[in-house]
Amino acid sequence: MSQKIKIILILLVMLLPLAVQAKKSVIVNEQGDTVKYLHPKFNGITIGADLFSPVSNIIGQKYGNYEMSIDAGFYNRFYPIYEFGISYANDTPDGANYTYKVSPSFYNRVGMNYNILYNKDIPGILYVGLRYGFSFAKYQLTDITTSSPYWEVTQTNLSIPQSKSVAHWGELMLGLQVKLYKGLMMGWSVRYKLLFADSSKGDAKQWIIPGYGKSNSPLGFGFTINYRFSANKKTNNYIK
Repeated sequence: MSQKIKIILILLVMLLPLAVQAKKSVIVNEQGDTVKYLHPKFNGITIGADLFSPVSNIIGQKYGNYEMSIDAGFYNRFYPIYEFGISYANDTPDGANYTYKVSPSFYNRVGMNYNILYNKDIPGILYVGLRYGFSFAKYQLTDITTSSPYWEVTQTNLSIPQSKSVAHWGELMLGLQVKLYKGLMMGWSVRYKLLFADSSKGDAKQWIIPGYGKSNSPLGFGFTINYRFSANKKTNNYIK
């Protein structure tokens, strides 16, 4: 069994609770009363924007993803989500003799977040998530410099014609969203990414994949601002 298949199976096992029907938990308060926290079937819709890349660009990063998301909550436990954005790059890798450019390219991710603390009375959620991402891109290598010590000749400003690619990948993530004021929330996340395929058509390999990031880096981070449009408020039932 290949390593990629093993990792996928581990991810599926870790997120097996996503396939289990939501149940209402029962806890006991300080007075010894049994308290059942009931959450509505539909919790509302959350719209968010990732600020990690814009902030990184301000401090000098020359590539990034400009991303938004929308999710729907069920039982304060299951949050199917759709993430989408535009990616670009215009950077020179460390030690490289070329500039790597990605034309503004669209990418998508679909998946699910599972709130680990779904039955706790806290102003936020702590979740694990699973994503499937795919993107289409046009990229190019420019400002290539080559030299021949034997002939003592240096050539500059060379380029490789624009290439096209289709990539898709999976992600396992851990994240936290904290309520700031009413429906306004702030979130942080870390992602472990596994590239399934990168079907590049051209003479150069992809260095930065829209929505994925650097092709040689499996980790990603997020910092988001979200607003939740709640459908109903949680109600408490006391069972004596």
